[in-house]
Amino acid sequence: MTLIKKLELEYGHMIRFRMVSTVPSCVGGCQEEVRLLTMIKAMELQGKRHAMRFLRHLHINDIFLNNEANETELWEIARSFTGYGLDLDELAADIQSNQLLSALAVDHQILKDWEIESLPALTFVTRDEALKIEGVYPYDVYQAVMAELLGYVPNRETDWTVEKVLSHYDASTITELAFILELDKPIIERELKKLSLQQRCRPVPGCSGEAWATKKQG
Repeated sequence: MTLIKKLELEYGHMIRFRMVSTVPSCVGGCQEEVRLLTMIKAMELQGKRHAMRFLRHLHINDIFLNNEANETELWEIARSFTGYGLDLDELAADIQSNQLLSALAVDHQILKDWEIESLPALTFVTRDEALKIEGVYPYDVYQAVMAELLGYVPNRETDWTVEKVLSHYDASTITELAFILELDKPIIERELKKLSLQQRCRPVPGCSGEAWATKKQG
């Protein structure tokens, strides 16, 4: 997730990102996490940012990997996003809709066509070439792949700050910010404390000060 954030921030001006909805144990056809998968995809029907916001919340709170949230808790998380424009009635209807089934079928076919066997997995596609990378590698490996496929070294957007990243993603952890901005954690922590004193960010409740979010004005 952190790797995707960094790629999107630095190269989103020239690369289109598409998320294929799945969860680790669903790659092999397991049904244990279908409820979580369908909610993610139903949120995406209202806009990619809703689905990404939901995934970030699960990631920050270790819900995604530990599978700790039941259906009631997942709906409570969804309810907390209504302030960002998420429509709960529409979400409930989408979960039962044929449109959702069609969207999931498309994603499943993509996984099948690409022969995805493990997660995380990234695919890089140009008009002429395509390359699949399964697993996690150093960031410069992905940069090298993009340069090879494009035939030139793409420009990076490097004018990101702690506040800009928080504003873009609503919430991030100190570890994520350090990786994205290529700064030591103490520097990130000092900047967060400064922004907090200025009432421009706040720690996310229940995350022991590791995760921070923008503070809404008004």
